Amino acid sequence: MRTLVVFEDLESRAFDVLTDLRSVFDLRCGAGTLLERLTDRFAHDRLVLLPRPELCDLVAEMHPDVQVGWSADAGDAARTERHRAAASGDGQAASAFVFVNGRLLVTGDDAAALDTLARRACGVDGRADAAASAGALTVGNAIVVAHCDATTAQELATALDRVWKRGADAKALQRPFSKRVHSLETLAGAAPDDSVLLEHAWELVQHNQAAILDDFAHGPGAGVSVGARIDPGVHLMHDASIRVEEGVRLRPGVVLDAEGGPITLEAGVDVQPLVVLRGPLWVGRDCLLKAGAKIHEGTSLGPVCKVGGEVEGSILQAYSNKQHEGFLGHAFLGEWVNLGADTNNSDLKNNYGSVRMWESGRFVDTDSMFMGLVAADHVKSAINTQFNTGTVVGLSSQVFGAGFPPKYIAPFTWGTADEVYELERALETARAVMARRQRELTPAYEAAFRRAFDRAGTARNTSRTAP
Repeated sequence: MRTLVVFEDLESRAFDVLTDLRSVFDLRCGAGTLLERLTDRFAHDRLVLLPRPELCDLVAEMHPDVQVGWSADAGDAARTERHRAAASGDGQAASAFVFVNGRLLVTGDDAAALDTLARRACGVDGRADAAASAGALTVGNAIVVAHCDATTAQELATALDRVWKRGADAKALQRPFSKRVHSLETLAGAAPDDSVLLEHAWELVQHNQAAILDDFAHGPGAGVSVGARIDPGVHLMHDASIRVEEGVRLRPGVVLDAEGGPITLEAGVDVQPLVVLRGPLWVGRDCLLKAGAKIHEGTSLGPVCKVGGEVEGSILQAYSNKQHEGFLGHAFLGEWVNLGADTNNSDLKNNYGSVRMWESGRFVDTDSMFMGLVAADHVKSAINTQFNTGTVVGLSSQVFGAGFPPKYIAPFTWGTADEVYELERALETARAVMARRQRELTPAYEAAFRRAFDRAGTARNTSRTAP
């Protein structure tokens, strides 16, 4: 039995604006989440998720059919596998645990390439060996992929728990592998299909177009379902790169332009009249695209979103609304975000310089000319809100007021000044919003929400002025 273990490491803290209410591996890029890509590409018989300990209950709710946390069950499975391998002399079973970093954006056939390299890191040139079946591939101090026997799997899981709970050095994760650690420096040579170990939240946006192209190439391909309804006056340009699934409705005047890349509309998508869609583009199930919308290349719209106006090169995680006129460019919106009418964001500086964005208490250069808005879950903006280039908005902030908001708005901010959005009021609003989509604010979700509010005190006292 081969167990795939997807874990969250300390470097995941760079994504904190988007991960108060989910693990880093549940962030969207392309047609799915990082986790969905990993589970599709890495062969496995069993899946174990190791998020940061405080998030285990919430991740378990999100993935009810998966083992979450290295519990007694996971340890028992490791011991059983070790004993079975010893009794049978089965070297393959001794290397039956594959650990993969949840920040890995895997594309093409790189999963197989990294899998092979990890086996070679065991020191047996690609052959499993019961005596030395543990090896790891690293970038810096971060483990990317590791092959483990049962004993090393237990040691690595324990080390991960210790790193999160005690703040141990991330390099401690390499110790269970002794000298069988192979540094990749970058993934470029080891991953010829351009997989990347993500280091910053904005990289999800930067790699989204490539991920959409990769997903279409590895998916079921083009085609229009017999259960789709296409009204007269709809134009499909380059339909060999268009997929329209069951229950999709395309109304008069809709244009799907796939000449620049593929377009996928998942089941239940409703496209109102005069909408223009340009690929590469992926639209998740049950999305509503409002009349006259212009959705440009490099965009991924997660399930159950309502989108209007103009959108380019952006990701909506799920259950978020940008229904009205206004421009959203090179942006990432979490879940339950609502942008008021005529909300716009800039994604290009007037001097065409590189955009700087807030990350973990400081402004960091994105090395990109184009970067717009990153908004956490439950963010709301008032009508006519104008977000500057590279603005970051924390969890459950309510953005309104005259002029441009600050480039960093701390979690639970009311308006654009230092007033705090009270926790109970924020939870009340979240419950109401989620209930509109028949979703429940569960005890585990509420506990994560409350922890985020407690952490926000420091952020609220931090300067919001860009250097």
